[in-house]
Amino acid sequence: MSATVATGRGGDATATRLAHLLLTHLTLTVAGGLTSVIVARALGPGDRGAYWVIVTIATTAAAMGNLSVEKSQTTLWTREENRPAIAANSPWLGLAVGAVAAGIAFLTVAPLPGVGADRSTLVWGLAAVPVMMTIVYVNNVHVLRACTGVVNRGSLAGAALQCSALAALGFPGWLTVEGVVIVWTLSFVVNLLLLLPSLPVRRPSEGRLVARTLSCGLRYHPGYVCHFLLLRLDVLILNAMSTPASVGIYSMAVTPAELLRAMTGAVVQVALPRQMESSRETAAAYTARTIRITAVLAASSVVLLCLAGPFLLVAAAGPAFAGSVVPMLVLAPGVAAAATAAPAAAYLLRLDRPLVTSLMYGAALPANLVLNVLLIPEAGVVGCALASAIAYTALAATQLVWFARSAGVPLRRLSPGAAEVREIAHRVHGLLRVR
Repeated sequence: MSATVATGRGGDATATRLAHLLLTHLTLTVAGGLTSVIVARALGPGDRGAYWVIVTIATTAAAMGNLSVEKSQTTLWTREENRPAIAANSPWLGLAVGAVAAGIAFLTVAPLPGVGADRSTLVWGLAAVPVMMTIVYVNNVHVLRACTGVVNRGSLAGAALQCSALAALGFPGWLTVEGVVIVWTLSFVVNLLLLLPSLPVRRPSEGRLVARTLSCGLRYHPGYVCHFLLLRLDVLILNAMSTPASVGIYSMAVTPAELLRAMTGAVVQVALPRQMESSRETAAAYTARTIRITAVLAASSVVLLCLAGPFLLVAAAGPAFAGSVVPMLVLAPGVAAAATAAPAAAYLLRLDRPLVTSLMYGAALPANLVLNVLLIPEAGVVGCALASAIAYTALAATQLVWFARSAGVPLRRLSPGAAEVREIAHRVHGLLRVR
């Protein structure tokens, strides 16, 4: 079976889903950029840093407490008889596990000096944890069912609420750190409310499958926690070693790079069902092709970011955030490398090798920690960005090499060429013609 996109109705459906996903991610990127600008101008570097610390605490609690259930969902999805129960159990598991994670996070963080000082804001931030966790589980089920339209609508509705509410409160000067956190939490609630009706929601079924889902997820969880901390630990280290204003500067540097990575995530989402449901040989060939396409998109994004990012960032956020330009450029290549390797990381789930996965992420995390501790005192925010970029690139290289060896694919087949450029140009042309 060829790894190229299928022709006929299947190929048309895949192309349409990809076009809709790209359009959705583009819209979310624009909305995320507007949101960042509104918050930056309304709060300034110091208060934006305080807001970003709360968001980081909440997302860290969600990541560390989610037990990697979405990973086990993906692994168990390969058996068709499991799928109805996986879909039915996803919202209940998300809410239950998320509530426990939020409670533990509050008890851990609230006594800390500074971070837990404004408990009201912290509570609002942690209220998003069970909602975020449920969205992750439910979204994963929709992606595995190739129902990405539902995911798109939920994401767009949440982004629309966040952007419009912040604009309405920001222009009159009514925004506070707590207000921004409240709007952030409510945007997830709206997202989730649009996701649930499309699931066969009922009481949790097949208790054995629930236990197996949690058990399988726990095997992947150490690696997932290390991966998440790799992406977020730099913020907490910078907050501990510097000032909230530095965190605010760094958060603006991170935002454009992460938005660009989200754009390549559309390709990864569309590829996931075929990576899990096809034969191993077909999935390997399809993954290699997806890596080549993602590499072109990531490289193009970095070029655009380097050319237009500095001017747009300062023009939009204001002169107070001029210090975000250099760390943004330093971080961009590492983010591009991570985006390129994302399809390989997804493919490796089907091999059911959680220990090897955990070792890869576990090696990258302490390297990032050591580099941050060494570079932040010398180079501040730029050192923080450099440490993360090095760690991201090293992890991406490890994932690509492991994929190539496990799938029997020569590394040279992961290098993009003219065919991938033409493919993307064709898809972009189709995207512009989407009705």
